[in-house]
Amino acid sequence: MQLSKPLTKRWIKWAAAANLLVACVLFAADPAIITIASKNLFPESITSTADGAIIIGSFGTSTVWRIPRGENNASQWIDASKNKGPLLGVLADEKSGRLLVCQAGVKTFDLKTGAAKEELTIPTANPFCNDLAVRKDGSLFITDTTGAKIFMFPKGANTPFATTGVEVASDPLLAGADGLAFLNDPDKLYVNTVTTSKILRLDLAKDGKATKIIELKQSRPLQGPDGMRAIDGKRLIIAEGASRTAMGVPNGDSIEITTLKEGGMEGGTPAVTVTKGMGWTMEGKLKQRDAKNPDADKGPFRLFPVPLPK
Repeated sequence: MQLSKPLTKRWIKWAAAANLLVACVLFAADPAIITIASKNLFPESITSTADGAIIIGSFGTSTVWRIPRGENNASQWIDASKNKGPLLGVLADEKSGRLLVCQAGVKTFDLKTGAAKEELTIPTANPFCNDLAVRKDGSLFITDTTGAKIFMFPKGANTPFATTGVEVASDPLLAGADGLAFLNDPDKLYVNTVTTSKILRLDLAKDGKATKIIELKQSRPLQGPDGMRAIDGKRLIIAEGASRTAMGVPNGDSIEITTLKEGGMEGGTPAVTVTKGMGWTMEGKLKQRDAKNPDADKGPFRLFPVPLPK
């Protein structure tokens, strides 16, 4: 069918306007860098919920901050400064309705209200709980960085988790164990080591205990890997202390490392999370914590969006 000239002109104008509208919508939907005005935040870990809310664990103040879904302003949500030990890993476990926090042992909070709930004990002297991951069966795994160990909290009888953990792995390869995550296979736990820059795969028995620990061959070397989360069932997003954010794709006893973001983050990045199809990486500024340099810029801290490959 051939259009008349006036109709053709109107159609061209309509198409141009529609394209402009689509472009504006896409631009408006593109996440921006989030700035958090706190001079002593020094975030160590971040997590998120499926609706897009982001939760930040502050090493500097032993508090937890929250950015509600659809917003770009963070505010203090939980004050854990009276608890013993530094506040490190945070993990939102929507299945149990708990925010899980590494602080000496594991402290749990109601994921909706922030109210304190259970305290979980790691059965070892001076535990250094650094980060957390939950298996498909609901059991909780944590890294003990200084102890070179992994502990597990099975499901509890009347609570989401047993209140005392069980050691499931102890090995020199786990020295500096930090970030950990599960992918599709619940019998394979991936762990990185912040001090030796390794990526390990722990093969687990049904009871959660490690039967084998394999160091994966990296396509390019990681530098000080820290926080680590699953992107989906096949890929990992990894924070590197060298101001990089990487993607890791395990394949047998190897892992393909791809850089997603490099530079622009002061003091490296200790933490990553994924929500609503977008990766996020946090600026650490840990070098600015030096008490000998009181004039150092300690804030604000920035949270960067990291687009993920399809």
